[in-house]
Amino acid sequence: MSDEIVMTEEDHLYNNFGLLFRGFLSAHGTDEGGCKWAIVNRTTFERHISGEEMIGIYPMVYNPEDTTAEFNWEENEDNNRYYPDMQPDLWHCMWGAIDIDEGDDSLVLAKNVSVVLSALNIPSWVELSRSKGCHVWIFNQEWTRSSVMRRAMKGVLQLLEIPYDAVYPKQDSLMGPPGNYMRIPYGGKRPEGRQEVFDADGERLTLVQFVEEAHNNRASLEAIGHAATLYKEPQPVVPDLPPKRDYNKEPLMNPDGSRLRGLSSQMFDNGPVPYYKETGAGRGRHGFLNRFARSMFESGYNHVDVVSWTKDLDSKLGQWWDDGPKFQGRHDCERQIERLVQDAKQRATK
Repeated sequence: MSDEIVMTEEDHLYNNFGLLFRGFLSAHGTDEGGCKWAIVNRTTFERHISGEEMIGIYPMVYNPEDTTAEFNWEENEDNNRYYPDMQPDLWHCMWGAIDIDEGDDSLVLAKNVSVVLSALNIPSWVELSRSKGCHVWIFNQEWTRSSVMRRAMKGVLQLLEIPYDAVYPKQDSLMGPPGNYMRIPYGGKRPEGRQEVFDADGERLTLVQFVEEAHNNRASLEAIGHAATLYKEPQPVVPDLPPKRDYNKEPLMNPDGSRLRGLSSQMFDNGPVPYYKETGAGRGRHGFLNRFARSMFESGYNHVDVVSWTKDLDSKLGQWWDDGPKFQGRHDCERQIERLVQDAKQRATK
């Protein structure tokens, strides 16, 4: 009698399905939106396909080259899991997915994404999700850095001007597991016609067809890396600021263009009244500078102007105090003047 283990077609089906959706092995997502801490194995996928327990998979795995690394997390006092000495570049994945939720336009957009991916030598599969949206799946030949996978998908979405809020993995790295899960297709209790995959011709694939085609057409690391170069980091939106004045040439002016003849002008030109030469709260050099900044805000000057003029006035304090400037010459001069101006802004009369 032979002890050889015979693999049935069903065995191969479940094993290859599990290999396609390989992810974090210690937990999976539930159909109700929660996280279940339990080992993900063949039985898990069998239960999903039979409809006994619909699941989602967490795509990110820490340091997969070390077969024990993903299990070596620790817990802090809030029961949050983390990896000691975590290195961001060690987070990897074996698949990526794009969640397109644009109502009736979702299928057209998903097909466009698939066409662009195909042109980049990245096979993909479109799934009708549970609602009106679509998922575009990519399966990798080998472990791929999560950050690279995310840039590849976002680069394609940028080309097509499609919002890319929901790409999986959802993070480049984590402090610890498990991250965010993605519901996987072919659950036994799926709505009719949904959570199934279509090929490039729009034909619905059976589970067997999908597993065979996807397993035999996984994306290379080279193709994913090339697609990642398409992504351009969005440039921050810089607010329009008023042109910076040359304070050595331009007089202190009112917002309407006239010379400021109020308290700010008197303080800047003539220095402190005797009150500020005394000791006590709100007096001295700090109190004098604060009152000057307040008067500028009350006259309608913007924050940038107030900071610049307050800095200039500080440099003149040696004319009236033997101690010289309050902040000039200190290593934290910029920070201290910013704090003073912020305080003056809060105190200014609206």
